Amino acid sequence: MPSSRSNAGARAVAKQLKVLVPPSFHKMRISDELAGCFDAGGGVGEGAPGGTALVVSPFGKVWRVEVGRDGDGAFLGRGWAGFLAAHGVGVGWFVVLRHEGGGALTFKAFDTSFCIKEFAAPAAVMASRSRKGVSCKPQFIRIIYPNFTEKMIIPARFVKRYVTEEYLNSRTAVIFSPLGKFWQIELENDQSGMFFAGGWSQFLEFHGISKGDVLLLRYEGNMVFKFKAFGLSGCQKDFKTKDAGINQNIEMQQESPSPIRKRKDNDEKSSSEKNKRPKSSVTSLNAKPSLKKPDYQIEPSSWIRKEINNTYMLERFLPLSIEFCRRIGFQNTCTITLKTEMDCTRSWKVRGVAYKSYCCIRGDVWKSFCQENRLKTGDLCTFNIIETTLWHVTIKRSPTLY
Repeated sequence: MPSSRSNAGARAVAKQLKVLVPPSFHKMRISDELAGCFDAGGGVGEGAPGGTALVVSPFGKVWRVEVGRDGDGAFLGRGWAGFLAAHGVGVGWFVVLRHEGGGALTFKAFDTSFCIKEFAAPAAVMASRSRKGVSCKPQFIRIIYPNFTEKMIIPARFVKRYVTEEYLNSRTAVIFSPLGKFWQIELENDQSGMFFAGGWSQFLEFHGISKGDVLLLRYEGNMVFKFKAFGLSGCQKDFKTKDAGINQNIEMQQESPSPIRKRKDNDEKSSSEKNKRPKSSVTSLNAKPSLKKPDYQIEPSSWIRKEINNTYMLERFLPLSIEFCRRIGFQNTCTITLKTEMDCTRSWKVRGVAYKSYCCIRGDVWKSFCQENRLKTGDLCTFNIIETTLWHVTIKRSPTLY
């Protein structure tokens, strides 16, 4: 039945977050969107035929769980309580359900510390995941309470287990947005813990995240995070369709991360302040789309020019245009050799990382390159591409600002 198959494909990414209260252990309510992935007869009313979800366990076992409907809507029923009990999931935990297609349902569990539960899977399962490139990265969730709209504390258990000593005193973190943009968030550390602070409220406002929503943040290492957001219904928010004009502008500019700053009144801004202030990493919602062209060239000689506009770029990583990198053949993680003089033996082998939506050069060798060449904020680096993994770098120094 082609039509049914097409519908299943369209629903393959249905996802929902739920908090477990006592009644949820025997009959957990789910959205009609998620339940629709398992409807056997296409009915939507009370008593309509449901289906069976194949819930994939981290232990390598598949559990058959009833997907039913009653007067209050759709639910997971028979088999669900046994699945939760076998995995030690308790009251107050959060679960994230995702339909993977073919009737399969995967789940993540977050315990009362708000950190993801790491299940000890058998060696055979871990080997299979390794071959497929699947890994469970550190993650945590946070409900956006009213006191979390200006700054939000990172769970203490998460910090203790996953933030290494070298980053405990970090002043900034980077959150990668589904809209293809980096947000640099200032960190605060005190006796209470570690907080996302400066720029946090602007980040929430830009993405339409409000009180009662739930954030899921995945840690990529080096104080870099990716996130998903779930609304009051528990369904995942779709940012790909949110404000396409802003998204196009972001992709056009491919700017690097810099601190998010509160806007001052126009009469308080002097020309000197405008020159000294780092460029914002996010286009204003009220700003007109920029017509600025990407600062790179592909042929006949390929190069890309990047301004060092904040210390994060000197210490962590330098983001690059995804379009430029693809066109020069930089499409996978690799080692890139940087040279400031082609006839000199001195070189720096930096790590080049290609993600789905952006590329960057990063790591300790990149930091050493910046230090040894005395790069500072305001300097302009031009990377001339000799080969895909051999780049000649010229540096234009910025005049000192007083």
